[in-house]
Amino acid sequence: MDTYGNLTDREILEILSLSPKAIAVYTTQDIIIQSANDAMITFWGKDRTIIGKPLEEAVPELKGQPFIGLLQNVLKTGITNSGRAIPAELMSNGKLQIFYYDYEYRAIKDEHGVPYCVMHTAEDVTALVLSLQKLEIARQQEEQLELEQGVNEQLATANEELNAINEELQQTQENLQLLNAELEERVLERTKALFESESNMRYMIAEAPIAIAVFKGRDLIIDTANEKVLEAWGKTVEIIGKPLQVGVPELHGQDFLNILDEVFVSGIPFYGNEVKALIEKNQVIEEIYSNFVYQPLKNEQGQTTHIMLIAHLVTEQVMARKKAEDAEEMLRVSIEAANAGTWYLDTHTHEFRASPRLKELFGFSGNETVSYEAVTARIPEDYRLKVKAGVKRTIETGENYYIEHPILSQNDQKQVWVSAIGKLYTNNSGNPLHFSGMILDITQQKEDEIRKNDFIGMVSHELKTPLTSLSGYIQLLHRNAKKAADNYSADVLQKATGQLKKMTGMINGFLNISRLESGKIHLQKQQFDMDALVQELIGETKLSASGHTITFLPCPPLNVFADKEKIGSVISNLLSNAVKYSPHKEEITVHCELVGDQVQVSIKDEGLGINQSDTKRLFERFYRVENKENPHISGFGIGLYLSAEIIEHHGGKIWVESEKGKGSTFHFSIPVSGQ
Repeated sequence: MDTYGNLTDREILEILSLSPKAIAVYTTQDIIIQSANDAMITFWGKDRTIIGKPLEEAVPELKGQPFIGLLQNVLKTGITNSGRAIPAELMSNGKLQIFYYDYEYRAIKDEHGVPYCVMHTAEDVTALVLSLQKLEIARQQEEQLELEQGVNEQLATANEELNAINEELQQTQENLQLLNAELEERVLERTKALFESESNMRYMIAEAPIAIAVFKGRDLIIDTANEKVLEAWGKTVEIIGKPLQVGVPELHGQDFLNILDEVFVSGIPFYGNEVKALIEKNQVIEEIYSNFVYQPLKNEQGQTTHIMLIAHLVTEQVMARKKAEDAEEMLRVSIEAANAGTWYLDTHTHEFRASPRLKELFGFSGNETVSYEAVTARIPEDYRLKVKAGVKRTIETGENYYIEHPILSQNDQKQVWVSAIGKLYTNNSGNPLHFSGMILDITQQKEDEIRKNDFIGMVSHELKTPLTSLSGYIQLLHRNAKKAADNYSADVLQKATGQLKKMTGMINGFLNISRLESGKIHLQKQQFDMDALVQELIGETKLSASGHTITFLPCPPLNVFADKEKIGSVISNLLSNAVKYSPHKEEITVHCELVGDQVQVSIKDEGLGINQSDTKRLFERFYRVENKENPHISGFGIGLYLSAEIIEHHGGKIWVESEKGKGSTFHFSIPVSGQ
């Protein structure tokens, strides 16, 4: 049984039945009778079997009357509709009769303000209306009687007045002579007033802020032309008094003269919208655009004597729009020339539209209807998470979307690489409307880049072998120096070991980039305790950062499903940066916490800080912040790029909060479940 709040239909019906007014409740655009009290059912002349039926089916005599449409409109708009003494045809004793009702249709809305039903209250005022009608008929009859009595009295009086009129006729003839004299004087005054009125009209036309001209007769003599219209035509007041075709000769061959002649003959106004005219200005033909009306002016006999032109120049607006349309066309041609695919994603309805080229890149036919999920399913899983996270981030934050990713062909499973660029479009209130963009085939460039990365990876891998041997030799020499108490040699060899570790770290970074960008990096996910991993890496960092104090604010033991080694490298890199970029500040704070279904790690230092202009590019490959305060800090801009890629592959996010001179806090979060 349906409920409204905490009341059932039965409870609502029992409450409604107590009301002296007829009450009913309707739902859906079919106007289903959800409930109705006995008074309403009595009005309809029905029984309770109509509950649950559409009103038009339950009370068929309402068909063709306006009430069903009014109810549908109230449910659609939420605006209450009411009426007083409104007639309605209903069945009574098997006969269709007219009844009169006071009614109100009120929309009932949910907590979001969306109408979900209509409450109908009605009161039968038929008896009152019929009584008033009878009273009105009686009143009219009484007035008619009084009128007849008055006519009889007036007839008697008229006879008396006829005698008086005969006497007055003689006096009237005498007065006519005086009146003729007065009329002649008034005509002279009226003529003077008309002349002054015409002068005032000409002044108002001349000072009007829009272009106005008046043409006299079918020859279209330019009777009046204000400064605005003369400026639009590129002419002077010398053309006034001349036919339009003489004053503005370039109109020959254009449609305006024919249209004006048709207006003069038919007497029907003509309206033009953004109409182009070719006008000569300074001996150069120019395009002007205007919205105008040719309004016929008629005499007392209804004959057209003049035509008034009222025009608003819109040349700048039209040119601006045409320029925008040309730019849009150029963009379309450019996209086609670049052989790019485009997409459109409605942020509300999730409607997805793809161009034929995009469908082709993803292995679909050009006339095939595809969904967003079907397209993303063609992206390898590792990159699919990254793509979806990027799309979600753009829709939520409005930041521009850019990503490179592969596509797997359905037939031969060959990999095609594409570059995708997108943008979120909003309305005037800043609310998202749609996410659109374009996609380019970069397979050739990407394959070249992958070959380059493979080469770098091969070289880096080959360098690791001699470095490992060199490390072993240095460690052996270091032990021998310590045994021989050769402190100088031991110190030099210790420093050499540190430099060797840096070189090994850089080579590992290049090797990881090579694997990442060639698509050969894979996540080996497992369950591990994030709190324990952070503490372990803090301990390792303290061994090489004895001058810093690292404070850990742990979270409760928390099992995370992720690649432990790669998440560890992210934490280690952020800790290393915190030490590196805070050479004169000892305090570093590490915090681990659970935020919803995400585990978040934050590493805060009190070091050099970063400008806002640099934070946006901080996670780009090979990007390094120019640091004048400490120019000797080494690095290639690899660590943060690798960290960002690892976090994104886990479906998480990484970001920084920083202020120049006041330190930085790096955060990253990943799903606890690894999804």
